[in-house]
Amino acid sequence: MLIDNEDNKVAPVAEPNTEPMETEGTPKKQLQLNIDAAQAQAAAGELKETADKPEGENGAETAGDASDGQTRNVCYKLCSLIHTQLVKAHAEVSRRRPAELAEFLNSLMKKQNATEEKLPYHFSVQYGALVVSMADQEAEKGEPKPVVTEGDEAAGSSATQAPQAPLASADEETEVMVPRISLGAARGEGYQVLEAAPPAHRFRLSMLQPSDPRTFYSAVNREIRLLHSDLPPGVWVRGFEDRIDLLSVMIAGPTKTPYEDGLFLFDVQLGGEYPRAPPLCHYHSYCTDRLNPNLYEDGKVCVSLLGTWSGRGVEVWGADSSLLQVIVSLQGLILNAQPYFNEAGYEKQKGTQQGKENSRMYNEMVLLKLVQSMTKMLMNPPETFREEMLLHLRARAAGLCRRLEAWVACSNGEPLHEDIPPPDFPLIPASRGFCLTLRSSLDSFRTALRRNDIPIPPSTL
Repeated sequence: MLIDNEDNKVAPVAEPNTEPMETEGTPKKQLQLNIDAAQAQAAAGELKETADKPEGENGAETAGDASDGQTRNVCYKLCSLIHTQLVKAHAEVSRRRPAELAEFLNSLMKKQNATEEKLPYHFSVQYGALVVSMADQEAEKGEPKPVVTEGDEAAGSSATQAPQAPLASADEETEVMVPRISLGAARGEGYQVLEAAPPAHRFRLSMLQPSDPRTFYSAVNREIRLLHSDLPPGVWVRGFEDRIDLLSVMIAGPTKTPYEDGLFLFDVQLGGEYPRAPPLCHYHSYCTDRLNPNLYEDGKVCVSLLGTWSGRGVEVWGADSSLLQVIVSLQGLILNAQPYFNEAGYEKQKGTQQGKENSRMYNEMVLLKLVQSMTKMLMNPPETFREEMLLHLRARAAGLCRRLEAWVACSNGEPLHEDIPPPDFPLIPASRGFCLTLRSSLDSFRTALRRNDIPIPPSTL
């Protein structure tokens, strides 16, 4: 197209591009446009009217109008595309880094309202989700009153419990009332919430992407209530404010079993298909090989309730199953007095002399692995349960050593002390190889205890 300029010279002008923009139906394109149908139709009609106008003495004006209309159409589509991508980017950032986003938004609010005493909005992170609250509403609620829970009364400490807060999720209409717990509460047995999941958590790098957010957050709320009220003694569970789908669990070995006074650590994730699918569970092994047929050195937890072993009926995950049920199974069914018979097919040996001897030899191995595991745990304490582990060993390590040494002495023909009963599982008489190896393992265990300033009496062997 040619246009006369002021000097009556002909200057070339680029032909306006009338090629339609890509739409959502166009295949093999990474970026998709979401253009309102009415706007797209109006833009198309504008182009058609421009094309139908004849070129004459007003040709320059017609070309200019067409160019302006097409430019407006392109700008509208470009702005729509940018808006869509910004919305996606904001959702991704709020999902991956909610804490950084809350800090940025709060600083932005301060800059925009520098002269005001109170900011209209405040951004925070609650259980891994970005939550927006109004300053007026927070002022009306006032400070929460301190209350004492039953677990804290038994421990002689008090915790501050704040009102329940709605938890935002990917579904904007979903709000879940999640109990809040003061981070300053005594860190004893039971369920408590920490500020952030540790980097060493097995599932820390996985993403929280529930397929059904409403059902997911409702199930999580139910789990938290159960963990608050029904956890058995000898179990520590920690949730994390920045990742509501992650938990860490520490279980003390039950009494009258070869696992007594030992500690066992697990990382748990409530996956995207939860609660339709069971949670993911990883065992942190601190010894070579297995000290239980169901707990693998690589972290696999072989339990039918988790879908890692065959089962039927209540043995498999169902609509009424819960994480509490998994924890109780690990403590009561897996860490039992005769773990040898946990192995598939070995239960047929129960009641036979061969089965009893095999179970006794397996228990020897369990005790050696238990001492090895606790020694390595002392040398590499878990970040989440370091304080709890040290408190547990200060109270139980001396008794563990005295009990094992007494059983070794009994196997060598010496009488048991009155305050130390014989084992409630097959062990005595223990083999000579076991007694020699255990003595060496206990020496290493004592050394690790002293390095952590845990008092321990000298060996009696």
